[in-house]
Amino acid sequence: MISFFRRIFSSKLGLFLTFCFIGLIALAFATADVSSSGTFGGVTGSGTAAKVGDSKLTTAELSQSVNNAFRTEQRENTGLDLKTYINGGGFDDVLERLINSFAIADFGTKYGMAAGKRLVDGEIANIGAFQGADGQFSEENFRRALQQQGISESQLRDDFTRNLLADQLLTTASFGAAVPQKLVVPYASLLLESREGQIATIPSVAFIDDVKPAKASIEAFYAKNASRYTIPERRTIRYALFEKSRFNDKIKPTEKEIAGYYNLNKTRYAASETRNLNQVILPTEAAAKALADKIKAGSSLEQAAQSVGLSAAEVGSINKTDFANNASQAVADAAFSVRSGGIAGPAQSALGWHIVKVEGVKQIPARSLEQVRAEIVNELTRTKIEEAMAELTVRMEDEFADGATLADIAKAEKLKVESTPALLANGQNPNDQNYRPIPEMQKILPIAFAVEAESEPQVVEIIPGQQYAVVDVTDITEAAPPPLKQIEQLVTRDYMLEQGSKKAKAVADKIAKAVSGGTSLSKAVADAGVKLPGVQKISSSRADLARQSQQGQVPPPLSLMFSMAQGTAKSLAAPRDQGWFVVVLDKLNRGDASKREDLLTATKAQFKQVFGDEYTAQFINAMKADIGVKRNEDSLTALKNQLLGGN
Repeated sequence: MISFFRRIFSSKLGLFLTFCFIGLIALAFATADVSSSGTFGGVTGSGTAAKVGDSKLTTAELSQSVNNAFRTEQRENTGLDLKTYINGGGFDDVLERLINSFAIADFGTKYGMAAGKRLVDGEIANIGAFQGADGQFSEENFRRALQQQGISESQLRDDFTRNLLADQLLTTASFGAAVPQKLVVPYASLLLESREGQIATIPSVAFIDDVKPAKASIEAFYAKNASRYTIPERRTIRYALFEKSRFNDKIKPTEKEIAGYYNLNKTRYAASETRNLNQVILPTEAAAKALADKIKAGSSLEQAAQSVGLSAAEVGSINKTDFANNASQAVADAAFSVRSGGIAGPAQSALGWHIVKVEGVKQIPARSLEQVRAEIVNELTRTKIEEAMAELTVRMEDEFADGATLADIAKAEKLKVESTPALLANGQNPNDQNYRPIPEMQKILPIAFAVEAESEPQVVEIIPGQQYAVVDVTDITEAAPPPLKQIEQLVTRDYMLEQGSKKAKAVADKIAKAVSGGTSLSKAVADAGVKLPGVQKISSSRADLARQSQQGQVPPPLSLMFSMAQGTAKSLAAPRDQGWFVVVLDKLNRGDASKREDLLTATKAQFKQVFGDEYTAQFINAMKADIGVKRNEDSLTALKNQLLGGN
């Protein structure tokens, strides 16, 4: 939407600078994810969370922003709960982004900057959620989205104003960041570095005793590791789908409407003429007359244009009114006054002096009402069905607001109500791995998981202007681990792996110590006294490591090898108590990028981004220092506790 943020989203500092999009209103609308307002911790009111310059960040704004950011994160990580998100720094991160947003806007206002109403209007009109089926801004969709999100138009405009001021201020902060060549070469050379080593695997299963653990031990392990088995929040959803086609056999235009449409659009059906035109535009009348003389002497329009360094432009088939709008009335009068094959002009427009050649003339006879009846019926039917669909969705929302239930609406509109099992936010059923949600659930789930318990049903747009769903959340199962009896076999296995992992760690540490003392890895493994898998040789370059990292596929032992000193050995835990690794770095082959211009150029560009991000961060800090920021720690602590479910 705003060019600066398109660029900055991909940078490291982008996580810090997306203050205007993660927690604020713009994100919800930009992703067309509008839902009913509400917060998880029951936070209401408008206490002051922070005073930023002359502006106040209220606890209500902060609460809503934290919840929006959490829901966005939860869609990527369905196992995430609000408590984990907040304790992991999510609350503080959103707060900092909001303070930055307010600070930038106040700083810009203080020094005479502004984002005009027309500019804000343009940004709002570009949001997909506010557009109708024709791709144009829809006042109806705009108002409906604001109502669903639970915000006012002034709040939305304030948000976009802050974004636009940030765009003006921050774009220049990182401009022209310089990077010394002496800094670039060593880092570029790292990409050419390669390493060779060995890995020994010490699996936990090699140390598991063939004795069933005591029940008390299993219960204690389960209590300690309950979060490992926690099933994320699940919701049971009732829904009814309906489509625009439901009106196909119910809506027909009347004869009066057909005649009225024809009379209103008589010019469209009247006799008309289109001409296929080519033209050359010259800066002066004298030059245009000279060109016309060359054509009269026998040159073609194209030859005459080329002789003065120009080329003839193809206008194509066009009627007189449209050509007058594109050029001028004088040019259109001239072009439509000569026969096919003739040359018209010179005639003047705002662009210059036109010489026009008429390549062909097409006469279109007038069409009677009977001749265009089918066309008018189709147009009126389409329009009336679209209006009926819009009226239906608005009426449903109004009735839900007045207390109607999904069953009431389904009965009145003859809709079929379906129900899902208790689903995770990603549509999976943890009790049935073979369950597959309907395709429409991709649009339903984000709304269903955003509303609060006891919220009124929602009307969800599935295919813009074509298909909708009425959605109601009937049951919310909070995130919790299942009873131990249901997963006792799994917990017992994990407990035994944990016990085996402790013994595997002792062996891994012993092997690593022996290798550090000069023993080969193979001999140290053989001397461990336990039958273990054979030693593996590994080799890789940093460039390969970087490619794997982008795909999220870097094995932890390989990553560890690139952080070790040559000739050393280290132990590393495998995920989920599966065992331990012993990693040995045998050889480090350093790279030299001093003559690799491609790598030097790419590395310099990356450093310029990092330097620019740092300049931007420091600029934001300077703005906050200039206008002043005061946090209300008591309100912030109280709000965080409420979101966490405390007092």
